[in-house]
Amino acid sequence: MLLLKSLYVFPNNYTSYLYLDDGFVTYDDEDLDSWEFEAKRWARVLFLVIKEEHQFAPILQFIQNHGVNICSQNNQKEWVPVKFLILTLSLVLEIENIQERSAEFGIPVRTNSEMDSLDRVHQLTHADAFINYEELAKLFTFILEELVSFGNMSCSIFWSSVVMEDASLPGSIRGKLGGPSQRRLSSSTTTTVLQAIMSVKAVALICSWCAQFKNDASLNFAYSFMWNFFLKTITSPTCDNEVGAEICLATYEASASVLRALVSSQALDFVRENDKLGISAEEGRPWMDSWVHYFLQNINSLLAVGVLSRARRAILLNWKWLCLEYLLSLPYHALEKGENISSFLSDAVVRSIFIDLLESLENAGEGSVLPMLRSVRLMLELLASGMLGSVVSSCNSVDFQMIWHLVHSSWILHVSCNKRRVAPIAALLSSVLHSSVFGDEGMHVMGNTPGPLKWFIEKVLEEGTKSPRTIRLAALHLTGLLLLNPKIIKYYIKELRLLTLFGSVAFDEDFEAELAENHDAKIEVSLLAKSADPELTESFINTELYARVSVAVLFFKLADLADMVGSANGDEDCQAALDSGKLFLLELLDLVRNNLPAVRQYLETFAINIYLKFPSLVGEQLVPILQDYDMRPQALSSYVFIAANIILHASKEVQSSHLEDLFPPIVPLLTSHHHSLRGFTQLLVFQVLSKLFRTLESRTSIIMPLEKRCFEELKSYLAKNSDCVRLRASMEGYLDAYNPKLSIIPAGIFVNRVEEREFECVSTSLMEQVHNFLNDVREDLRCSMAKDVVTIKNERLKIGEDPDNMELLSDMDKEKLHTQLAKGSSLDFQKKITLSKNEKKDTSFSSFLGNREPYKQLLEMEKEDELFDQALQSRSVAMERIRASRQHFVLVASLLDRIPNLAGLARTCEIFKASGLAIADANVIRDKQFQLISVTAEKWVPIIEVPVNSVKNFLERKKHEGFSILGLEQTANSVPLDQYIFPKKTVLVLGREKEGIPVDIIHMLDACIEIPQLGVVRSLNVHVSGAIALWEYTRQHRLQ
Repeated sequence: MLLLKSLYVFPNNYTSYLYLDDGFVTYDDEDLDSWEFEAKRWARVLFLVIKEEHQFAPILQFIQNHGVNICSQNNQKEWVPVKFLILTLSLVLEIENIQERSAEFGIPVRTNSEMDSLDRVHQLTHADAFINYEELAKLFTFILEELVSFGNMSCSIFWSSVVMEDASLPGSIRGKLGGPSQRRLSSSTTTTVLQAIMSVKAVALICSWCAQFKNDASLNFAYSFMWNFFLKTITSPTCDNEVGAEICLATYEASASVLRALVSSQALDFVRENDKLGISAEEGRPWMDSWVHYFLQNINSLLAVGVLSRARRAILLNWKWLCLEYLLSLPYHALEKGENISSFLSDAVVRSIFIDLLESLENAGEGSVLPMLRSVRLMLELLASGMLGSVVSSCNSVDFQMIWHLVHSSWILHVSCNKRRVAPIAALLSSVLHSSVFGDEGMHVMGNTPGPLKWFIEKVLEEGTKSPRTIRLAALHLTGLLLLNPKIIKYYIKELRLLTLFGSVAFDEDFEAELAENHDAKIEVSLLAKSADPELTESFINTELYARVSVAVLFFKLADLADMVGSANGDEDCQAALDSGKLFLLELLDLVRNNLPAVRQYLETFAINIYLKFPSLVGEQLVPILQDYDMRPQALSSYVFIAANIILHASKEVQSSHLEDLFPPIVPLLTSHHHSLRGFTQLLVFQVLSKLFRTLESRTSIIMPLEKRCFEELKSYLAKNSDCVRLRASMEGYLDAYNPKLSIIPAGIFVNRVEEREFECVSTSLMEQVHNFLNDVREDLRCSMAKDVVTIKNERLKIGEDPDNMELLSDMDKEKLHTQLAKGSSLDFQKKITLSKNEKKDTSFSSFLGNREPYKQLLEMEKEDELFDQALQSRSVAMERIRASRQHFVLVASLLDRIPNLAGLARTCEIFKASGLAIADANVIRDKQFQLISVTAEKWVPIIEVPVNSVKNFLERKKHEGFSILGLEQTANSVPLDQYIFPKKTVLVLGREKEGIPVDIIHMLDACIEIPQLGVVRSLNVHVSGAIALWEYTRQHRLQ
């Protein structure tokens, strides 16, 4: 309640007059900016706090009391009216924001009849729930007459010849260079001009908002004020002194708000009826030609006079292009309503504006980029309507050169901008690559040289390799245009290949923020060519996959067109889609010939669908491949997967045939010595047996054929064996979820079948999952084999129980032998003695004992072997001591990819005797750069290969082994490094160089640790961070 009371008090305190004397109060643009900031912040908080309609009543009462008396207040306090207008405008702008947010959720603006509909209130934001828009519109309309009167009184400064003729400026003003907030006027004149601008803005904005709810003539008085103001602006004579030019500049600043309010159906009808210039013009001439001509002539004359400073001329140019954008929106608005716009503007006027724009693009300031590009887009749209002629003609070289001029000037404008903002990039693409010119083949290729649009696209994509947001927006717009013009695709096969292979940073925080908060960015992106699958592409728009998804969606939709070739609905576009698809397929096939491992999953899916579509190829190609017994197991695994899915998903007409052809050559692979192939084949064979082989009713061996009994037993074994069940439990979800038909649509390609996983080049294939599973099981097998080795060796050493043989050994030898047996039984290995030919002749035990010379030789061999055993066991014991002396600390650096960081971490782990360093690819230790930095550290520290897609499994395994899983990352609950007590058994995860630790891994961590940072940059190298953390762990455990 205290906060609400303070919000009620704010308007009175805000507009109160703080000075005791009656002197003239002055203010400038900077004062207005600070007042607007306060008012906007108050309006934002107000609508967050107020939750019921009656709580808004005091604010409305304040607006009414001050609004009807604004003219009288102007005579008393100079800044009270201006502050009141700023406060009111802030309220209106915040209400517009609320309406926009409601529209995003599909909530329409409510009227009186909906106020009592409680079943809809729960769908609205609490601000939208209590605002009665119709009542608010009535209030604003009530005070609007007073605001118009105030505007007429304030705007007299714009038409005052006395002020304009007084060209003398104070010395402090003459020293200014000018700028957006530095008008080259005296303080008193600046105050008067700002009051006039603010009064016009208030009338324009309030009238524009009220027009949503007022369809009658109740707003005509406001339209009359704004229209007359604009006419006076464009017909007033040009001033030849700086003061007059500055005041004229201010009138164009106010005119921008006026023209924006006039772009509506109701305002358009009023302007037509009251266009005195159009009525006085010659008969038959479009009615907008006269005042557009006056506007351009007046403002260009003001620029040509040269009395304004350079900075102020740039400001005037900004207002010129903004006003021009609104002027061109008038006929475009009528065009959207289906009206004939030939009566608005003539072809000659539009072309003159177009030429003026082209000549100004190269030298435009950043503030003029958006209005100029929007004006280009509007003019091309008007010319493309067919009512004003065509800007593109193959027989008209002037028009063709205009497009060349447009692409060159636009590109220079784009390159000259210091920052790559979303809105200007999107406006550039939608303006230059306009749908009205994109369908002309001459714009893309001229003989053997690129046309203007192809030249421009090549430039954009070339820059896109350095600017991810540029190439993402270009991919959206280009693929959308190509879908509308399939015959143009043949000119952009290489560009589409580039987009298909494009990969960059996964996330652009600024890109997300601009789309969420910048209104211009939202509008411009929405005007780009639409994707054929907006829901899918939108979910990837800020990822490294966006360009690839856009191309995939394009060709998926083109495939639908290609299917129509030869049908009654087929046309040239369908044939062009088919031809372009063939060209693009050949381009892609050349890319993957020497790149099989990286695209293995996609190749399998591609092959399965080809064989399903053309069944005759199965017997011709696939069966001989499966019968090639010398094929590498890795490749054979893919063919087994292909064959099994062909059997499972073939149509009923050919399924039995495929089963007879493909299943027999698959079954022998169950006996393969290659564990991955064997386990993978078990999974697929069980799938086939379960779905296609019914359980026989009779199980008696008398009536059941041998082959059926074998298959039945095989199926039973695969279903009940514990190891097969474990393998199937971890992998069956992938097999069940796999559908060849769904896997070739864009959603099936880019969305994981089972669960959302981090994308690493391609999704993890099923074969790799099997391989990882078998590697886990192999650890248990090794333990079992080690126990068997000990048992076998103990049995072998029973020869020591023979007293005759024991007598041959000295007491010292006996002691050594018993010591070695006690210490290193698990480290021994089996010895095999090969006798010479002479020794083989007499192998009986008696002759063996009787012949002492051979026995002495054998004894010497035994002693040499014992010495070798002792050396080997000493080395093993030493290695065990080293292993036992290592700290129980594992550093996980699998998310890192920079070799210097990995090499530096290897040195750090070796210095502090870490238990291991986990990296994504163990082959990196062979890199020369790595070896140069690591200085052989990798030879003395255990290197564990943990691919990125296996990090989760590795951490879970370590957690089961009793390790604490920590992450070096700044989070909301992270603990400073100097305050954290490290557990004895610790696994520390390091994040990526830029992005840090992914969210899905953070959720697995027991704790997050951050290194306190005191500097300004606050960006510590990941290698240094890991070294600091490892030293802190070492320091703590050295003290224990």
